[in-house]
Amino acid sequence: MDGMRPGSTESRRTRSPRPGRKSGEEGKAVSRLALVIINYNTREDLRRCLLSAGERLGDAFSLTVVDNGSTDGSREVVREEFPRVALVENPGNPGYASACNAGLRATSEPYVMVLNSDVEFVEGGLEVLVNYMEEHPEVGALGPMVLNPDGTRQMSCRRFPSMLENVVHGFLGDVWPDNPLTKSYQMKDLEGAGPREVDWVSGAAMLLRREAVEEVGGFDERYFMYVEDVDLCWRLRRAGYGVVYHPGFRLVHRVGRASSQQSVRMLYQHHRSMYIFFRRTYPGWKGAFLSPLVAAGLAARFALTLSLRWIRRR
Repeated sequence: MDGMRPGSTESRRTRSPRPGRKSGEEGKAVSRLALVIINYNTREDLRRCLLSAGERLGDAFSLTVVDNGSTDGSREVVREEFPRVALVENPGNPGYASACNAGLRATSEPYVMVLNSDVEFVEGGLEVLVNYMEEHPEVGALGPMVLNPDGTRQMSCRRFPSMLENVVHGFLGDVWPDNPLTKSYQMKDLEGAGPREVDWVSGAAMLLRREAVEEVGGFDERYFMYVEDVDLCWRLRRAGYGVVYHPGFRLVHRVGRASSQQSVRMLYQHHRSMYIFFRRTYPGWKGAFLSPLVAAGLAARFALTLSLRWIRRR
């Protein structure tokens, strides 16, 4: 989800009784955490995610699924196979940001971890992240290490790129992924085992401090899909909160599975979201002056990406 350096759908909520809390340090930490999984027509991914959460994390946490009008039986899977999981049922698909806000409203814990339905927990120890947030009240958002299914690291934390980096990454990132500006923006040379402050972390797995998110107004629901995480981190940083990448906890993200439906539409939504974020970070006369150029550039990038996809499928 590309950013630029700065210059409610009604829901019906059903819930089964909460599980008992686990004793010891892990129980105390994780019982303060709500996991919120956003789902849209990814039944098997959702089942895998929920199974892995139960197997790796136990039952000492709040778990809520926000379903955006799925028609593939996802809701039935939650109700029939995971009766302890709370289910928020949106009548349609209002988008990812709106679903995240619905998950925040449906929970009350001081920490909320927003997750894509195509993530899988591969280890326990989630309390490491919660404890870090407890010890660092200045941190508003935190991202764990996100892995591809083959074990390689996903670029789940990044910088806010300059306008030049946006242009180079936007037009050359697919054909020359290791160009210096893309590598810098994506923090591909990130090393070290400890937490570090970054500009933004991926919404595929994002641990949030409720108080901080509520202070900045939650997720911006103008974003249907993509860039809502960049926007939230930008506003948190503007409000004085830190954003941290913490490799002390790992999970797997089967990237693209949850957003592959109607891929042309999703590609359009990505570019639309990039324009919304541009207008957020470049208000006033400067944004008005640059707006036609940015819109033309995004349209050209959209066309280029479609062409590359068509060529690769031949």
